[in-house]
Order: sequence, then C-alpha cells, then structure tokens
Amino acid sequence: MVLSALEKKKVRDSTDIFVVSDHGFSTIRRSIDVVALLNNSGFHAAKEFSEKSNPGDILVAGNGGTVLFYIRDHDRRVTQRLVDWLQHSDFAAMMFTREKFEGAFSLTDAHIDSQNNADVVLSFRGSEEKNRFGVAGMIDADWNRKAGDGTHATMNRFDVHNLCIAEGPDFRHAFETAVPSGNVDIAPSILRIVGFHPPSQIDGRVLDEAMIPLSDQVPDLPRRPPDFLRAMHDDWRQSLVITHVGGTVYFDAQ
Repeated sequence: MVLSALEKKKVRDSTDIFVVSDHGFSTIRRSIDVVALLNNSGFHAAKEFSEKSNPGDILVAGNGGTVLFYIRDHDRRVTQRLVDWLQHSDFAAMMFTREKFEGAFSLTDAHIDSQNNADVVLSFRGSEEKNRFGVAGMIDADWNRKAGDGTHATMNRFDVHNLCIAEGPDFRHAFETAVPSGNVDIAPSILRIVGFHPPSQIDGRVLDEAMIPLSDQVPDLPRRPPDFLRAMHDDWRQSLVITHVGGTVYFDAQ
C-alpha cells in the first residue's frame, strides 16, 4: 500500500524507505512463573505490592524475555541470595545488577544504570532449537504469554539481531553489510538525508556504510576491536560483546 501510494504520487524514485523491526524474534519454549518459584524458595516476592511491603521484599516486573527485580531498600543480603538463586536456575542466561556481585555484570556495563532502575535485570535463556514451523530460536520467557507465542526480546542472538532494510536514492543498491548497527541509528540517518544538523549530540550514528557518499571521499567509520566482558561464579558463566562503531556502542551476547 505504501509503495502503491508513492507510485501514484510519482515520488517513489525520490523517496527513501526503511523497513525496520523493533527487535529480533524467538518463540517461547517455556513460560516461567518466577514469582511462584521465588516464594517456594523462601523469598517474599510479588508482581505488585497491594499492601505495605517489608524491607527485602521483591517486586518482580516481567517484560517478556527479561525480568526486572526491585528489592525493597536495596537489601544487599537479599540481592546476593537472589543472584545466587538465579545463577543456579535452569532459565537464567545473563544478569545485570545495580551493585557489584560475583558472576554478574553491572547495569553500567550495559548503559542501563539510572537512579530508579532495578536491583537485578535478568535475560532468559535461549537456544537454536526450531519451533513447529522450522524457524530457529527458542527462549524461556515470563508468565505473561504461553509456550508457542512470541514476546519481547532476550539477549539471545535471534532476538538481538533484528531487521533493517533501506532502499531509495540515498542508499547503495543491492548492498549488504555486517557492520554493527541498531535502531538508534535510524534518526541520525534520516536527519542526514533531509539535510538537518542537530544542534547537539544525539544517540546513534549515520549509516554511512550503506549510504551513497555526499562526495567522492569514502566516509571513515572509526572502529575498534570488540570488547569481551566475562563474569564467572562457580559453574556460572556469562559473556557480553561490546562493539564500538563511529562513537556508538552495540551490545551482543556471545
């Protein structure tokens, strides 16, 4: 319908088109009721606090492929116990914590630290298994959707690697690139196309590698080798890949 409308208005040849997914996709393998499991293990957890909460109580917010844990008064003893419990579970894949704990990355490592952020952020486990339609990518997820459905993303590569197709007069034709990019780069690229220069630094970068240069000079994309962060505790292992391109940071699970 969009392409037909552009053809009708005789502007398709002068229009750039982006097709972008918000994230990649996996199919839910198991729905995990984390709150029930926590309470069965001696924690005091809830999906919402209907009455007055006590120090150390855990508010659990499900977001599909991730779960956020808010611990009343940021009780370190409870947080340590929660981190240990998750590391011994069969569904946890990656953890980020407000404070430093052995085997966990910090919220700062993933640039998700803020004054009101959770004490623990969990990404569920994923695999290369195929769903009933033969599509690879299966994950555990929270209790909000059932097995066989789709949901918001984990750090599984099938979720992190999303789709971006750009076509039009400002883009190279029949060109693919493996240079890391992300949805945060769409806005700067559109601003470049329309000739607007933002008054201050914004997140993301122009997708120069895919665009037709404004001059004969090929744009330089400053890149440095990826950083590999590892966190270990007993048998628990997790890895985070951080790539820098043109001043923009991209995250991936190894």
